[in-house]
Amino acid sequence: MSWSQALKAFCDLYTASKLSTKWIVVGSVGSVLQHASMSPNDLDIYVKDIEAVKQLAGLLAQYNLKKKSERSYFDSDWRSSDEEPYFTQSFSSGFTWTKGKWKIQDFDVEVVHISNSAGIPDSDSGEGIWEGGRYIWELIKHVEFENHLVPVVPLEIQLESNIRRKRQDRVDAILNAFMLHGYDKDLLAKALSSTSKGSSETVAALL
Repeated sequence: MSWSQALKAFCDLYTASKLSTKWIVVGSVGSVLQHASMSPNDLDIYVKDIEAVKQLAGLLAQYNLKKKSERSYFDSDWRSSDEEPYFTQSFSSGFTWTKGKWKIQDFDVEVVHISNSAGIPDSDSGEGIWEGGRYIWELIKHVEFENHLVPVVPLEIQLESNIRRKRQDRVDAILNAFMLHGYDKDLLAKALSSTSKGSSETVAALL
């Protein structure tokens, strides 16, 4: 199953549920929906609070394992189950998230709430906007997909995240999408940190 089929399955379920949960697609699927050429390995959905994780875990309960996963939370093959549909995990840095993870026809789907970012820079005036931070909720972009309007993190913000992560392949894909389909210059100026603005001549020329 492809990312598009997994996303359609999720959107169909969500629309039919009549829930009003606030959610947003981040990562490579969010980039592809905005014309960036990438090959997603999973569908990442962020939510604003733990209650939203509970709601979407209930929505996806049909994909739960029947028995609790014996794998560690650190194991990428951990899956949600009827007994444990999600977990909360803290790292030594203080970074804390609550996450559920399912396979929809062999494609990974994750629902995540980050409760402690452990000081990851997130600013619209110098340090750059983080795609897992507080600013994304007021900057949501909606993209048409299979008769649904899907909320995504704008590519301008994803560019900052991928420059930070030194993912040059994704940086190049996003820059190419900007060239072919346009971009929001004002948002780009807010989203990029001072360091990222000077990361390449191509980026600097966009500002």
